[in-house]
Amino acid sequence: MEKYYPVVIAGGGPAGSACAKALSDQGINALVLERQPLPRHKCCSGVLMGQTQELLKKYFGGLPPESVYCKPKIINSKNIIGWTEKDGYFVYEWEIPKDGKAFSSDFLNIWRNKFDHWLLTQSGAIVKERSSFAGFSIDDDKLKIDVKQGGTKTQLECSYLVGADGGDSLVRNAFDPSFKERLNDLVVYQVYYKCLDSGEFKEGSWNIFLGVIGDCLASIHKKDDLLTLVVGAFRMKGGLKGLMKDFEDLLSDRFKMKLSDKVRSEGTAMNDMFLRGDFCFGGGRVLLAGEAAGLFYLNGEGISVAIDSGYRAGSAIARAIKGKVSAYDLYSSEIDDIKRHVGLCASRQTLIMGPPQGGPA
Repeated sequence: MEKYYPVVIAGGGPAGSACAKALSDQGINALVLERQPLPRHKCCSGVLMGQTQELLKKYFGGLPPESVYCKPKIINSKNIIGWTEKDGYFVYEWEIPKDGKAFSSDFLNIWRNKFDHWLLTQSGAIVKERSSFAGFSIDDDKLKIDVKQGGTKTQLECSYLVGADGGDSLVRNAFDPSFKERLNDLVVYQVYYKCLDSGEFKEGSWNIFLGVIGDCLASIHKKDDLLTLVVGAFRMKGGLKGLMKDFEDLLSDRFKMKLSDKVRSEGTAMNDMFLRGDFCFGGGRVLLAGEAAGLFYLNGEGISVAIDSGYRAGSAIARAIKGKVSAYDLYSSEIDDIKRHVGLCASRQTLIMGPPQGGPA
């Protein structure tokens, strides 16, 4: 590994890839540190909504290749179906216009591991997998970055550091440790099953269940021959498998669904920064983008805002390198529209309820 890079990006997801792409477009090399081996799975619905598609065309020159998609390839917004015990079925809103601009209602169903890997290969970055950000210090106009690879820790230098490493961002925690103390974790558990019988559910739909097992979020949709079940709740570390069992029982007893073999499971931790507008965009030579900054759109949709904020962070750094201006000032002054839309989405979201009273917030 080289000892100096103009920019080091922690996280090889959409925010990190978009940041690297913006830098590459300006002829600036970036190193992406990805803690997992690639391609890696990610707990996510894996659906590219209308705004995401436009951002991919704008920043990456087009949509992903066919190898990234799964069946059904298209989920139209009218086939995203909500359900409550009281109201029954209704069309569920998962994307709203941004700054008066509406987007395509044909959403694209993707395998997240293939999509993220494609994005990263398009970014132009130097990628080091199985490499984790482990801390930083400031030395005049350079940053010294600690990198953990297996049991070995090395150090390199850069001019700018970008945290694009998700809701449990190590970069954010190193930059401002107070966030770790005041955030509430939303833990999510996703299981892929073989399905013998879809029961009452319409083929090609994405079903959202509200208030069916406490305050838990719950959803199902198909990916090729697998059915994904998702549950999530605040402060349920260690307890989501029980919620998943309750959800499976509901699907079987109430909707006549018959599940077969469990193929894979995965989990993740989000937090409530976006619900409270408690953002962290960094400062000085450290910028944060996507979920690490606290950015989600309606009902926890994060791919579009990760791509948009990541690219803008990279563009601000490129302009700072070439023009001797503040990257943070550029970045923070040019994302007001993103912050407004996060706030609007937080006020209208119905899937992710706030945490119980009396927590860190």
